[in-house]
Amino acid sequence: MSVAAINLILDKVVSKDKDFRYMATSDLLNELSKDSFRVDQDLERKLCNVVAVQLEDQSGDISGLAVKCLGVLVRKVGEPQALGLVQSLCDKVTQPSKKVPSRDIASIGLKTVIEVASGNLAHSAAAMISSKMLQGVQQKETFDVINDSLDILSEVLAKFGHLLLDQHAAIVQTLLPYLDDSRHGIRKRALHCIGALAPFLSDPQLDAVVQHNLSQLQGGKLKPDNARSYVQGVGMLSRAVGYRFGRHFQAAVPLVIKYAQQAAEGDDELREFALQALESFVARSPGDARPYLDQLLFEALKYLKYDPNYAVDEMSDDAENGGGSDDEADADASDEEEYSDDDDLSWKVRRAAAKLVSAVVHAYPDQLGEVYSKAAGELVSRFKEREESVKADIFTAYSDMLRQVAIVSSHYAENAPANPLQLLRNDVGTVLRAAAKQLSDRSPKTRMGMFTVLRTLVGVLPASVAEHVGMLVPGILLACKDKSASSSSLKIEALTFLRSAMESNSPAVFQLHVQQLSTGVFAAVGERYYKVAAEALRVCEQMVSVVRSDLSAPVPDNLTQLVQDMFRCINSRLAAQDQDQEVKECAILCMAHLVATCGDLLSAEVPGVLKLLLDRLRNEITRLPAVKALAILAHSQLQLGMEAALEPITGELTSFLRKANRLLRQASLQALDALIAKHGAALDATSTSAVITEASALISDADLSIAALSLKVFVTLTSKQPQSAQEVVEKALPAALTLVKSPLLQVGAAADLHCRQLLLQCVVEQQSFNGHPR
Repeated sequence: MSVAAINLILDKVVSKDKDFRYMATSDLLNELSKDSFRVDQDLERKLCNVVAVQLEDQSGDISGLAVKCLGVLVRKVGEPQALGLVQSLCDKVTQPSKKVPSRDIASIGLKTVIEVASGNLAHSAAAMISSKMLQGVQQKETFDVINDSLDILSEVLAKFGHLLLDQHAAIVQTLLPYLDDSRHGIRKRALHCIGALAPFLSDPQLDAVVQHNLSQLQGGKLKPDNARSYVQGVGMLSRAVGYRFGRHFQAAVPLVIKYAQQAAEGDDELREFALQALESFVARSPGDARPYLDQLLFEALKYLKYDPNYAVDEMSDDAENGGGSDDEADADASDEEEYSDDDDLSWKVRRAAAKLVSAVVHAYPDQLGEVYSKAAGELVSRFKEREESVKADIFTAYSDMLRQVAIVSSHYAENAPANPLQLLRNDVGTVLRAAAKQLSDRSPKTRMGMFTVLRTLVGVLPASVAEHVGMLVPGILLACKDKSASSSSLKIEALTFLRSAMESNSPAVFQLHVQQLSTGVFAAVGERYYKVAAEALRVCEQMVSVVRSDLSAPVPDNLTQLVQDMFRCINSRLAAQDQDQEVKECAILCMAHLVATCGDLLSAEVPGVLKLLLDRLRNEITRLPAVKALAILAHSQLQLGMEAALEPITGELTSFLRKANRLLRQASLQALDALIAKHGAALDATSTSAVITEASALISDADLSIAALSLKVFVTLTSKQPQSAQEVVEKALPAALTLVKSPLLQVGAAADLHCRQLLLQCVVEQQSFNGHPR
């Protein structure tokens, strides 16, 4: 754009009409964003002045656009102009006389500059902003100026602290006194600044800051507010500098634990900060924290149960252990639900303790046996936690422990008493009983978290639910039939767990409960949300194997009706056109598994299913899952009467061999091989010739996997139709002989073996046709 056009935009920017100003500012932003934007120094200066004015526009929309212009402008103009703009913004932030809205937009502008600055500008701008903000911080009587200055200083230190080495000492000297400030907001921001700067401090400077914090805590004469800030500061420093803080653990760990133990009644924030500091010790410097492992774990488990404002009485304990009447248990549950205290912050302590346990589990896998024996039972007992957010962290901590068990157990002997997997196996009953109670909780988030834990448990110990399925069934059904607005995620978690459990256990485990579970699963199949319906169809697919695990044995009499019900449920999804692609694919594959496994009970419906699958085969969107479904049916040991539809199915599959989609060609060859193996004798000459022609074109070293599948089809075909050997020799054998000579073909590979098998078979069959005995 010409200079005249930009000047025209700048004239409109100062218009009295708000709409004109907005459109002009928007046009200016578009021009600034172009790579071709170039202007002289005079226009640069004018642009900077205009943007500075627009930042203070009374319209929030215009000032917001001006901030975006600022972010682009400082990268397009010369460094002197950009620094002049930065200095102007710094002055607006640090001048006490400025109005709050003006200071706020200037703060946003500076943060934008910090975000986009790079190269030489970054060094100059960071130094200027840092020194100006330090001046603002020293205006001790102006709360807003100090707050905004500390905020901006924190951001510039976090990004450019390594460029401000000469200012580190002055920054530390200015900030440390604010840790004793009576105003909570200023103490908190000063801590953030120190935490942002800490990674860039030299070792002597860092040691001085840490010693200052620890010496204040060791003095023991701090006000509660200041004690909280210093304990929080210790944790923040540890999190920021990691292993460099480890040399101070000898003083820091006992001191932080002491403050947690000696916190006044109701001072839960101090306990929370102390536990967070301990977590940072473990997570950021596990080697240095190792000598304190037992003590740290003890504190974590102690505060995991910390709930001074709520006590479970003995009757409640009896009820939990199986004693007490149902009425008493209901009364206890009612009391728990009615209990509420907005001032109770003890849940923050328990949450911090759960995170500390999780950190210990991650940091010390070599000590997992000991950690598991101490912590697993405590975590399970806290599944009954009344605060939902804390319960989620407890579930997370227990899931983390389960994953670590899976990783570490390979280093132990299978049945060693200290093997964490063996310890987990002994605890399964207790875990599942506690889980069953949580699955009846009113909160969908709690039940969803519990299903996640159970899914992790099944992944670690596949047969874990075998003896306790019955107690989980009510919770699964409750989740599948949930009608709440946020039930979709819960249903997906429940169905995913159910599918995992069915996959990892013997079919006999679920056979007693499959009838009961089917009501919830079938209801989920009919869900409008496609992800729920798709997952439910995958569960149905797994249920088929539960209903009939052995094709040589008949379906149990009490489950024959279930097969019919399952067919109607799946067919309703298979026949529908207006549904998501994922649901269509799952319905096709699920129906194929059902018919392949229980087709003898569905003989009247099989022709209709084949017709539907043929329709899906002719649809570009669903043809790949339809091909896989036909392969499943062809592999079935049952006689499904596919001969009637064999010709059109073979024709469609053969046509797919010409498609560019490799997955489709691969699946089609596999399906053709399965169909020919079972019904090859019924193939007519036209279909056979088409298969030979299309498959022979795929025999080359361009794609050895496809070539191997093509050769396998010919091997199967010549064994089922010996009369086709002559045509195979003419059309496929030359390509096979060329492939054998290819340097890409490895001896013993699938394509090589099929080549040799085909050569031998073709020679034998051809000799037979020529009148020679085989």
